[in-house]
Amino acid sequence: MKYLLVLATIVFGSWVNAQTEDVVYEYQKGKKYIVHFVQNGNTLWRIQETYKVPAKDIIAANPGVEKGIVEGQKLLIPVGVAETKYADGTLIKEHTVVKGETLFSIAKREGATVDEITKLNPGSESGLKLGQVLRIPLKSVTEQVKPVTEPVKQVETTVDFSDTIIAHTVLDHETLYSISKRFMVPVEELQKFNKLKNTNIKPGQVLNIPLKKEKVKQVEIRAVAPVVIEPVKPIDEELLFKKKEEYNIALMLPFYLDGGEAGFKDVATEFYMGVELAIDSLEKMGFKAKMYVYDAKNDSAAIMALLKKPEMKQMDLIFGPLIPQGADQVAAWCKTNGIRMVCPSASNSTILQSNPYVYAAVPTDITLQRILARYTVENHAKDQIVLVNTGVAKDKDLYDAYRERFIELSKEKGNIKLIEIKTDDLAAYIRKNGNTVFVVPTRDKGAAMKFMGALQKSGSKAGSGSISVFGTKDWANFEDIRGVSKNKFNLHWASANDLNYNLPETKKMLRQFRRKFKCDMSKYSAHGFDVMYHFTTTLLMDKSGAAGVINNFDLQQIGEGNGFENNQAYILKHVEFELERVGTVHE
Repeated sequence: MKYLLVLATIVFGSWVNAQTEDVVYEYQKGKKYIVHFVQNGNTLWRIQETYKVPAKDIIAANPGVEKGIVEGQKLLIPVGVAETKYADGTLIKEHTVVKGETLFSIAKREGATVDEITKLNPGSESGLKLGQVLRIPLKSVTEQVKPVTEPVKQVETTVDFSDTIIAHTVLDHETLYSISKRFMVPVEELQKFNKLKNTNIKPGQVLNIPLKKEKVKQVEIRAVAPVVIEPVKPIDEELLFKKKEEYNIALMLPFYLDGGEAGFKDVATEFYMGVELAIDSLEKMGFKAKMYVYDAKNDSAAIMALLKKPEMKQMDLIFGPLIPQGADQVAAWCKTNGIRMVCPSASNSTILQSNPYVYAAVPTDITLQRILARYTVENHAKDQIVLVNTGVAKDKDLYDAYRERFIELSKEKGNIKLIEIKTDDLAAYIRKNGNTVFVVPTRDKGAAMKFMGALQKSGSKAGSGSISVFGTKDWANFEDIRGVSKNKFNLHWASANDLNYNLPETKKMLRQFRRKFKCDMSKYSAHGFDVMYHFTTTLLMDKSGAAGVINNFDLQQIGEGNGFENNQAYILKHVEFELERVGTVHE
């Protein structure tokens, strides 16, 4: 492995969120249609089931479909009468606002003007809310179907479906989620049909896909005019890497070699130690790369200077920056230059919006709350679940994320009751001689302390029952919450990683680390190893990813045209004054 340390030499001594999919509507002759482009694996049955529109109605709206559908074909799915008068061919996208979006950023991305959006959404000029649905006028869609100009004769259509199963061999880079999207079969149905305990699959594994085979019968009343479909370019959702004998990899870490920011310097150094250990393993596997290591300070001007270096446009993969504040800047540059980037630390979900070149190694706070909601539904369905609103405005996104995902998942369990309260009311909602789970989605130390103090005064009301508190990963740093309280109230949270020195794989890695650096491995070193090893093997070496030392990666694209986020986390619980891993959950 070749190394190029840019700007300075480093000497080591004894060694640092589900997004609702947008929907496009088209208006024709006073009627409203959903625009659907056929993907490889789609069937008329699955389209019918997905949109809850009878197949015969879909066929009636799309003459020629009775002969079969093809990849890339545009279908109009009838959903009713237009809510207002629109010119034929009008296209409107319904978009759910995510954190960090503004009218300007949405307008710029969609090719519309702010005035056009506010005209369709009165009141939006005063500001947007997370989860708000905006109607956005579009000028066109990517794939086009030539209009029929000849008179169309009507047909009376009947569609019969029969059960069929296809055997699908999992391809490299495929996930259960991408397969579910391709065949329009829910992930849960694929798991149940194939008796999968989780969502982990491997290349070469054979999955049975339940489908319906359609048989279309028509009683012709008038002849149907032919539909001519423009050839379309297949969608490349995987963004595959080209095979090379030697790759160029950039590593951007805040070493602060000229002084300052000691905390960042230590973390960067420990992270890099893990990277070096990963590179040792990759070299033994025959991987060759030229490594460029940059001192990327938390300064936009300094980062831009690094991005302007001539070798940067030759990179195959960029790791960093380690400091989230510089990640947006690098992500925008990577999108412009078509270079893939791995964010090794927690980042904002907006960095993934409309940028398929970004891979977030750490789940966002929003995703962690959605994962915690899944864990609650799957493991505490019979307990009393109480969601606490602490009143901290900056935590509203966490509260909403947990609430929405819990309600969605609870429908599968018979609508589990979710009680919503404020901190001051908690005493009235402790179940006597039963189990109560208080979910407190806050990053704020003061709010967490206030809740735990109130619970300490009222906890005896549980009698022989138990009380569990589900917090956030930030609670790991709230040292003012006593260990006795954490144990007594079974404190849980969802965490992106878990360094457990008692696990066999961790002990093995620790021995290798000590031999190389003559010191113990920190969580930053373990994270550096996991990130470098996983993304290099899966993206550049085309190998299936193995479980990491402290991470478990499952990268999912958060929507067409967006980036990829790790959707897997651990559930940690305080037991006997130590953290214990009680679950590995996939969102």
